[in-house]
Amino acid sequence: MRNRRSLIRSLLGVSALASLISSQFSYAIVITASQDATELANTLLVPGSGITINSAILSGGFSSESGDEGNCEDEIGCGPGENGNVNLDNPIAPLNQAGLFTNASGVYNLPSAGGIVFSTGNVTSYQDGPNTSNSFGLDNGSSASQEQNDQLSPLTGQLQHFDPVQLDISFTVDEDSASTITFFGAFGSEEFPEFVNSGFVDGFGLFVNGQNVAGALPTGASPEDGLAPININHPDFLPLPGTELDGVLAPNGNPLLRFDVPVQEGVNTFRLLLADASDGGYDSTIFLASFGELGESPFTPILPDPSNPTNEDGAFVFSLPDVQQGETIWFDPDVASGYTYTSSLAIATVTAPPFDAVPDPDGYILEFMFNNMLRQFALNSGETFDFVLNGFNGVTTFSIQGINLDLALDPDNPQAFVTGVSFAESGALSFTQDPITVFVSDANDIPEPASILIISLGLGGLALRRRKI
Repeated sequence: MRNRRSLIRSLLGVSALASLISSQFSYAIVITASQDATELANTLLVPGSGITINSAILSGGFSSESGDEGNCEDEIGCGPGENGNVNLDNPIAPLNQAGLFTNASGVYNLPSAGGIVFSTGNVTSYQDGPNTSNSFGLDNGSSASQEQNDQLSPLTGQLQHFDPVQLDISFTVDEDSASTITFFGAFGSEEFPEFVNSGFVDGFGLFVNGQNVAGALPTGASPEDGLAPININHPDFLPLPGTELDGVLAPNGNPLLRFDVPVQEGVNTFRLLLADASDGGYDSTIFLASFGELGESPFTPILPDPSNPTNEDGAFVFSLPDVQQGETIWFDPDVASGYTYTSSLAIATVTAPPFDAVPDPDGYILEFMFNNMLRQFALNSGETFDFVLNGFNGVTTFSIQGINLDLALDPDNPQAFVTGVSFAESGALSFTQDPITVFVSDANDIPEPASILIISLGLGGLALRRRKI
């Protein structure tokens, strides 16, 4: 069944790109398999935050009518139910295909609080560690139902699917609660790179009230171009280290996907569905988290309050109910050539955006007043300046200037420049970020904007909150 693949695997080399960026992604994902649908739903949707979970059902595929897998040496669609004949009276539980994960050190930039994970193989095979095999897979012996095939085919381009894992959740959104639920995710596959544009295009769907909302805008595309499906044919798959996965979907080089999903007041339904396409061979895996510490990394920053993004002076407004002393929080406003930051709490440190978030090679200038004197320091990409260790206690205002104008960061993009700030004291925080603007005479000569590299699928209405639905 795998002869056709082993020949192709032997032709592959090691990607230079993977070695260049491997140091950015630490190994820290820990996975626990779970068959408890309610536990999975509670982890994903965080009940008690304006959401009531009504029911949750975890399911897999079905056995074939004949039980005959046939000759699978070179066939697309081989495996159980190869002729589309499945026995709906004989479901096969998705044993070890679902679980919970935590992510202490930020593999794939996923939130540290973690979430749920699905795999067409065994989820525990995809926790932290090196990639030990370029042909990893577990055939669980199940076939998708016709309903599952009908939902997956528009995403994969294939008629038959195998080893499906599916979570159906019914939940009620309270009146005046969220209109958007945000998920962070990462999708990877063992099918990459040999079977890109083949018949083995594993895929994932997130169906909200019957409509798939999972997709990712390819690098360099405009929103008008539309979202590409979450599958191995996406042009932004990369061989990123961190787990057993051979490739991970990473638009703009960032493996963290963001899905901002509109929901309605009252009853809503979610269906998460992952499956192998055309056979039950090499695995694909999806990690999903619906909350975490927004602001804990430059890839999940706090954004301005969407209901009141600026004050009367035009400064971006961030309000957080409780900030811990020494906690670094990443803020992301609209863009400019620089920003002035003002805090209600004394500032301990400031960290410039890393190069992979904002590719500004010559760094920035940090300015602030202390004892009635202007202080200036060079600040490289990703560098942290410690006010307290340098003897500048009690600073509440500073500016970062010198953003490279050649980057032409889009002033309408609220994810273009991030700043990490920690505080010298705990308490409620009021924080503003006032843009320093520069006029550019000819917009047609401006290069494409850089960005924080988060893929957004809708309105980020809940992005202000520290902990989100």
